[in-house]
Amino acid sequence: MKGSADFNRNNLDCLRLILASIVALFHLCAVANTPAFSLLGSYLSPHFAVRSFFVISGLLIYRSYTRSSSVSSYLKKRARRIYPAYFTIVMLAAIALCPLSILPPLQYFGVGFWKYLGANLLFLNFLAPSLPGVFTSNSLPVVNAALWTLKIEVAFYLLVPIMHHLCVSFGTKKVMGTIFCLSCIWKYGFALLAVLYHSPGLYSLDNSRSIYSQLEVQLPGQLVYFSAGILLFLYFDTLRLHFRSISCITACLFLIDHWFTGGVLDVLWISGVVFVFGFWRYLGDFTKFGDFSYGVYIVHFPILQTLAALGLVGVSPSVFVLASVFLIACAGLLMWNLVEKRFLANSSHYRQGAQKVPA
Repeated sequence: MKGSADFNRNNLDCLRLILASIVALFHLCAVANTPAFSLLGSYLSPHFAVRSFFVISGLLIYRSYTRSSSVSSYLKKRARRIYPAYFTIVMLAAIALCPLSILPPLQYFGVGFWKYLGANLLFLNFLAPSLPGVFTSNSLPVVNAALWTLKIEVAFYLLVPIMHHLCVSFGTKKVMGTIFCLSCIWKYGFALLAVLYHSPGLYSLDNSRSIYSQLEVQLPGQLVYFSAGILLFLYFDTLRLHFRSISCITACLFLIDHWFTGGVLDVLWISGVVFVFGFWRYLGDFTKFGDFSYGVYIVHFPILQTLAALGLVGVSPSVFVLASVFLIACAGLLMWNLVEKRFLANSSHYRQGAQKVPA
């Protein structure tokens, strides 16, 4: 296998589904908020999953741009891939959760309802994370806490043409190196401030976290992971010659980061995990079944919140888990087949993969 890796034969769809499942299971433990799930929650890392998503996005989105005929073509493909399902889950949650509100319908469909729709449809979830009177008895009265990453993802899409133009004009190494370093300064600078001033800030939107810890995970800081994915794509032909070395280095960096540096080196070993898992050994063609990772990611939190609000956790934690997994899987399947797939271009590799099923 040394040096024979093919970019088109990858396991990234499989990896994204695993990462989406990690986020869903972690939120399951958080929403349930019972000792029965505390052990499972301690072994799941949503930070690893989300940052891995950003690395994969950098790798695939930059490639998508370089293969597009124009900027408008690229943006249309991105919009068709991400927005239909996003629009569907925002609208569906806003309407379907009305019976769970403690407010009467006339008050529910008031200013708060329209503020929620307006903010969330524009990816500004932090401005209106809750619906009027919904999930007030839950530990966290938020409709869909997983959507905060989508505004960052959209910003990445818009930045790619600019980054590519700068690379062509001034050189890839200079531009990507500068972006990587500036992103690190933002990320680790605010992380340091969050440690020094750990009390909630005056302008913090989350009372449990300081403004510095919130700024740390926003767009400039997350660019370090996205740019790492771009570098994996740009240097793929060189990196594919050294899978064994990269695997060993990744394992060593993970152990060092886990025991000594406390997450400072995560961009390095996360990028290594994505590259090795994605390309070293081809596990099979998952595209013929579809891509359920995005659907699972955006639908799981409202489902978990609804089951918790109905009191299913108190009835039986086991039933809560089984019902959650079943409903999330069904919702992800329906979202792909009824919404996502219908808006894909005919040239999409998901449509081409689906045509292989009859054969």
